[in-house]
Amino acid sequence: MIREHAFNSAWWGKPVGIVDDPAFFAGPDEEQRRALAPYAWAEFRCALEKAPDPWMLARRGFAQVDTQLRFRIPLKRLSSGSSSEALPVRFADEAPFDLKTDDLPFFEHERFRHLPGASADAVRRRFGLWADELRRLSPEWCVEVGPPGDPQGWFLAEREKDHLHLALAMLRPGATISGFDLYAAALGAFAGRGMRMGAARFSVENRAVHNIYARLGAVFLETIGCWLYTDR
Repeated sequence: MIREHAFNSAWWGKPVGIVDDPAFFAGPDEEQRRALAPYAWAEFRCALEKAPDPWMLARRGFAQVDTQLRFRIPLKRLSSGSSSEALPVRFADEAPFDLKTDDLPFFEHERFRHLPGASADAVRRRFGLWADELRRLSPEWCVEVGPPGDPQGWFLAEREKDHLHLALAMLRPGATISGFDLYAAALGAFAGRGMRMGAARFSVENRAVHNIYARLGAVFLETIGCWLYTDR
């Protein structure tokens, strides 16, 4: 019910846990404290309608730091004449591209910013590490959008069974295109490679992303609570 999260541990430099099952909280306090002791911090995510009592979670050291929306979206090209149609899109398996941390935006809506000691630079570094992993493991689903030598942003995804996990989309700081154009161009390119369905989740704080996906035809499926525990 609790295990080490290898990626977050590598980012944080200490063991980090993740709770996979709300049944973890059915046991006595002391049992949970022993299970959490090896970790600098831990995360618990659960659909809100299935979540344990929030006061009990708070009493046991878990603070709710975010609520996410899970969605699915049909992948398709926009109609001819849209501004996104004219944007060049390059897949990493055909035209490898580099992503430097300084090229990335700051992730102001991310739940990890609430961790004690997690600076904006540290959170950005986490997403830089994730971007490197996605490009290494799934270059055929990672795209750079914009003219060669002047990229406007990136959209990194990975295949999951019958759909594409739309993992990480980023406008470059100072980009001259809109977020909508970035998303539309990338999702159209994924459709061009034969994918028909995308899925992911995002923070409800991020109204810009919510509006983009709503405009592109997403169906929102469930709300997911995110709680963090720290050893302090």
